[in-house]
Amino acid sequence: MSNDDLDSLKTEEPQGRSDSVVVYGNALLDRLTYVSTTFSSLIMSMGRAARDDREILVPLVEVKFEAPSGQDETASKTFFSELLPLENLAFVLEDVSSDLATVCHQLSTVSEGPVKPDFRRLAETRKFLQDAKSNLDKCLADLERIG
Repeated sequence: MSNDDLDSLKTEEPQGRSDSVVVYGNALLDRLTYVSTTFSSLIMSMGRAARDDREILVPLVEVKFEAPSGQDETASKTFFSELLPLENLAFVLEDVSSDLATVCHQLSTVSEGPVKPDFRRLAETRKFLQDAKSNLDKCLADLERIG
């Protein structure tokens, strides 16, 4: 789903766009948020391991999610911005991916019926997941080199 797709999710008639989707009812749209940009940055700190009193590097990650502001197409609003320990960000990814696996399984089961998801959005979702898998493999390789 692109930034323009968020605008195309309306309860009115489609505006002639072949990739737009009409969602019935406002209940879901009132809660819908579209993440247009994410930002992550490594922040290092020194620390001391309590178990053996040795000095260690403490990797922290600044994580930010932004969404279109709605007023100006080039402006974004930050709706999540936190500093997390690296292992906690890895936990979040694992936890979200576990939930996503459940959601994809449920979607697969429901899609056995006569109504199917939009094939373009499904293809885009598969591409994002393939890219995520590749990025996580690279991350694991880097961490394995460290020790």
